[in-house]
Amino acid sequence: MIRLLTVSVISFLVFSLIHFLGKNKKPCKRAFVSVLCGPLCLVIVNVLSSITGVLVPVTELSLMTTVAGGIPGVALMVIMSVLT
Repeated sequence: MIRLLTVSVISFLVFSLIHFLGKNKKPCKRAFVSVLCGPLCLVIVNVLSSITGVLVPVTELSLMTTVAGGIPGVALMVIMSVLT
C-alpha cells in the first residue's frame, strides 16, 4: 500500500510539472485528473468484463500501472490480457 501511495504522489508531481511547463492554467487540477483517469478506466474495464470477456485483475501492480500510465497503461494491460 505504501508503494501505491508513493507511485501516486510521484505521478501527481510529475504530471503537475508537465502541465506547469505546458503553461496550463490549472496544472494541479489537470494532474489530479490525469492520475485518476487510469484507475477509473480499470474499473470500467472490469465492470464491462461480463460483456467483453476481458478481465484485468486489480492488484497493487495493476493499480500502479494505471496510476502512472493512465489510459495507455490500462490499454496495455487489456491487450496483454487478451493475448495471453
